[in-house]
Amino acid sequence: MKHFLLLSLFVVFNSFIQPAQSAETVLLDFESPTVPATVGSWLNYSNAGVSASTWSAPNPLVNTINSSSNAYKIIKQSGDPYWTGLEINFLNAVPITASNQYLHVMVYKATTSRIAITYRPDGGNQSSDNWQSNTTTGNWIDYVISIPTGINLKMIAIKIADDAGTYYFDQIRLSDDPNSLTRSPVTIDPAQQFQQLEGWGGSLCWWANIMGGYSDSKIKTVCDWLTDPVGGLNMNIFRFNIGGGDDPTHNHMRGDGGNMPGYKASATAPYDWSQDANQRKILQQLIASRIAKTGVNDIQLIAFSNSPPYWMTRSGCSAGSVEGNVTNLKSDMFDDFADYLTEVTRYYHDSLGITFNYLEPFNEPDGGWWKALGGQEGCYFSNNDQINMIRELYAKLSEKNMLSYCKITANDANTIDACLNAMQAYKNAGDIVPKFELVSVHSYGGSRRNDLFNWARTNGKKLWQSESGPLNVGGTPAFQIMTMSDRIITDLRDMKCTAWIDWQLAADASPTWGLIVGEYSSLQNPISRAISYYVRAQFSRYLKPGYRIIFSSAQNSIAALSPDEKELVLIVSNKEQLTQNFTFDLSRFEGFGRVKQVRTRAEESLGIRTAETFFNITGKEFSYTSQPETVTTFVIPLQAPTAVSKPRYAGPQQLRYSDSTIRLVNPDNEGTVELFIYDSAGVLVMATGTVNATGSYPVRLQPGVYLIMCVNNATTFTQKILVP
Repeated sequence: MKHFLLLSLFVVFNSFIQPAQSAETVLLDFESPTVPATVGSWLNYSNAGVSASTWSAPNPLVNTINSSSNAYKIIKQSGDPYWTGLEINFLNAVPITASNQYLHVMVYKATTSRIAITYRPDGGNQSSDNWQSNTTTGNWIDYVISIPTGINLKMIAIKIADDAGTYYFDQIRLSDDPNSLTRSPVTIDPAQQFQQLEGWGGSLCWWANIMGGYSDSKIKTVCDWLTDPVGGLNMNIFRFNIGGGDDPTHNHMRGDGGNMPGYKASATAPYDWSQDANQRKILQQLIASRIAKTGVNDIQLIAFSNSPPYWMTRSGCSAGSVEGNVTNLKSDMFDDFADYLTEVTRYYHDSLGITFNYLEPFNEPDGGWWKALGGQEGCYFSNNDQINMIRELYAKLSEKNMLSYCKITANDANTIDACLNAMQAYKNAGDIVPKFELVSVHSYGGSRRNDLFNWARTNGKKLWQSESGPLNVGGTPAFQIMTMSDRIITDLRDMKCTAWIDWQLAADASPTWGLIVGEYSSLQNPISRAISYYVRAQFSRYLKPGYRIIFSSAQNSIAALSPDEKELVLIVSNKEQLTQNFTFDLSRFEGFGRVKQVRTRAEESLGIRTAETFFNITGKEFSYTSQPETVTTFVIPLQAPTAVSKPRYAGPQQLRYSDSTIRLVNPDNEGTVELFIYDSAGVLVMATGTVNATGSYPVRLQPGVYLIMCVNNATTFTQKILVP
C-alpha cells in the first residue's frame, strides 16, 4: 500500500482474518519523505528530538501484515525517557463515529518493550497511557485502541516503554474493526525437548487452617476440586506448613488462618499432636481424593517452616526479628529447631502414614520484612545461617534414619535472583550441595530464570517453582489473573521448572489470590470456584505429570507432548485487551485427530470458563484468533510419531552399580549423557547433569531399588539397580 495521507474511506478484504468488509481511514503511512500538509506538528519524545528519527525509512520487514515500502524509524537510547515515541498533531481534527472508532498502529520492534497508544480530542485532555505487552519480536504488530465516538481526534501518540533499540511505526489508520491484523506464526518443534513435568500444586498455609474446620462434605468438595484430573485442577503436590506457634500472650497475627499453631509450647513441654487439626484434615482428604480420582497415590509433599517456635527466637515472636534483616533463630537453637522439624515429620510418617518427600527449614529467608509483631509467621536467615541450618537438619535426618524417605529442599527465596545468590553461597560452602535434593524458588520477582535452571542442572538438582501469586500486581482482577497466566508460561519456558505451585489455593473473598473463594465470616461457610480457578485449569488439567515441554516459538505459548507422543498440548495466553491472531505450524508432525479447544476469559462477567469446541486440522497448520484476556488450550491427538527423526542415541548400552559407584558401559565410546535416579516410588532423588557416556560416577544412595535413566539426544536408556 503506497498511499499519501488520505482521509477517505476504502475497503480492505482480508479473508484470512475476517471475511466481512472493513471500512478504514488511513491517517499516515510514511511513504512520503516529507511530512504531509495535514500534519500540523509532530515531535519525537526522545532526548535527541527529531534528530533521533527518520520520517520515511525502508520497511524492515515487508509481509502480509504490512506490505508498504517505508515506515517511521525511531532510535531509543538507554538514557531516553521511558515514554519515548512519536506525537502527531493533525491540522484538522478527525470526527470519530462508529465507522472509525478503532485506532490501529503498526509497530515493529526487536525487543519485548511495552507500547502505549494515546490520543487527545480537540479541546480535551490526552488519554491515559494503557501500556500493552507483546513479547513478539522481529515482526509487525497491529496495536489497537478504542476511541469514544462523538469526539474530534486532534492528536495521537505512540510511546515506547522499557528497552532501548530501533523501532518502526507505520499504517496509522482508523477502522470499524476492533480486531488486530497481527497474526503471530508459532512454530512447534518436537525435536527440541526440555523438562518432564512432575505436577501442579499449592500451599495449605493458611486457607487449610480455616477450611479444615468446615463440614466433611465441604472439605471433600474442596479437595476434589483441587485433585480431580478431569473436572478439577489435577494437583498432586502440596506444601504443608509446620507452624512454629507464637507467644500465646500475643495478638497480632492475621485473621485468615495466619495464626498457625505449633506442636511444642516450650522447651520443656511435650509434643502436642492434637495441634493443627484443620490443616491435617485437609491434607488427609487431599490424599484420599487424589487416590479416589486417579487410582494411585502420586502425591508429593513438602513440609515447610515459616518460623521456629517463638521460644527459639531472638525476639520472642514467631513473626520475625525486631530488625527484620537479622536471623531470628537463636544461635544456640539451630540443633533444637532441626530436632523440632524432624520430630514433626517423623510423627506424620510413623503414626499417620503420611510421608513428606521433602523438608524445608525456610520460607523466604531473604525477606527483611519479617519483623516482630507482624501479621504472619516469618524468619530471616542470612546465607551463612541457612548453611548452618541445613547442616543441622541433615544431621538430624541422618541420625533418625529418615533420609530414605525425606530429603531436604531449599531455599524458597522470595525472588529468583535471591535464590540463585543463596545457591552460589551453598556451592561455595563446599559441603551443602550434596545435602539437599530439590531447589525450590518463589517467582514473585527476579529475572535470572535461565541462570537458576543452569545452576540446578549443573549441580544435579530438581527445580520447582514452589510459590507465586499476584503480589504487587495492580489493575483489574482480570489483569492480575492474566499476569499469573503469563508467569506460569515464563517460568516453564525460561526456568524449566518441573513443578509449578500456587501460594493460596483458597482465600477469603479474593478471586485473584485464591482459586477457591470462601467467606470466612459466614457461618454457612460458602465455597465457590473463582475465574482464576478455571484459568489455572487451562494449564494443570492438560499439562499432566509425565508430559514433556517442547519448543514453541511464541513467548506467550507453551507446548508439550504426552509420554507416548500420541497427544500434543498447545496453550496460548493473551494478556492484552485486544485480540491476538496465531498461526500454528505443525509441519513437524504427521496426522492429527479431532482437536479439542478449551478457553477461559479472565473477565468474570463474561462467564466463559473452560468452554470446549472441536475442529479438524486441514494440512499442517491452523489459525486461531484469541479474544482479549483469554487462555486457550488445544489438545491435539497425534496419529503418528513426529515427522522428524530423533538424533541417534549415543549413550551407554549398559550400566553397573557397585561400591557406591555407577559405571557406564558404552561400546561406541562417544557422546554425553544425563543420569536421573528415581527411587521405588518414582521420586527423583538425584541428577548428575551432563557427563561423559563412558565412565564411573560415585553416588550416595540409601538401601533400596532404584531406576537409573540415561538421557542422550532426547532418547533414554533405563536400568534398575539394587542398593544393598
